[in-house]
Amino acid sequence: MSEAKTIQTMRLDGGIACLNFVNTKDNRSKETGMDYLSHYRDLLDLCERLELMPAKTRQVLERLAKAYPDQARQEFDKTIALRELLYRAFSQLIEKGKPPELELQQLSTQLANALSYLELHFDKTSKEMKLIYTRPALEQPSWLMLQSVAELLTGKELSLLKKCPSCYWLFLDRSKNKSRKWCSMATCGDVSKVKQAYHRKKKERKKP
Repeated sequence: MSEAKTIQTMRLDGGIACLNFVNTKDNRSKETGMDYLSHYRDLLDLCERLELMPAKTRQVLERLAKAYPDQARQEFDKTIALRELLYRAFSQLIEKGKPPELELQQLSTQLANALSYLELHFDKTSKEMKLIYTRPALEQPSWLMLQSVAELLTGKELSLLKKCPSCYWLFLDRSKNKSRKWCSMATCGDVSKVKQAYHRKKKERKKP
């Protein structure tokens, strides 16, 4: 019996939080691809798995979501819209070398809003200063994803951004010679090999 697909079993092949967030729609090459995100709690599960959110913060947001279910649903819908906005922007960046103007403007507005809630915090354990979200708000999952987006767009790894030709997931190619083609060789890479072998044998059978 196959294991049910959940946030906890989802492959994290993106290489960075925001790309794993975009990849929460299973196999974007198909309109019927399964969505790993169906309600607000899934966003908290994702943030927890990506180690973006302390357990205490998650507990606070779970209580807020239960107390304000309508607002939690609205925030969930906004976060899904952000995911699709990111997919369009990143996809065109890969295909044409620059993101679409409208999506870039929308993303800039959302980034400015999210980053305005960041506060400087001194970590006593590591003795380092960190920029974190201290305000408990239902918007925090989307803020965390936008913070990751800002790191990607303004960092040195943007040129490593690629799209898997099989499932259309996005990932950072950190391979030594930058020749990685698939999001995962164990999944999409193997599927491609099987398909190629099938078509090759089919052609051979047709030969006189």
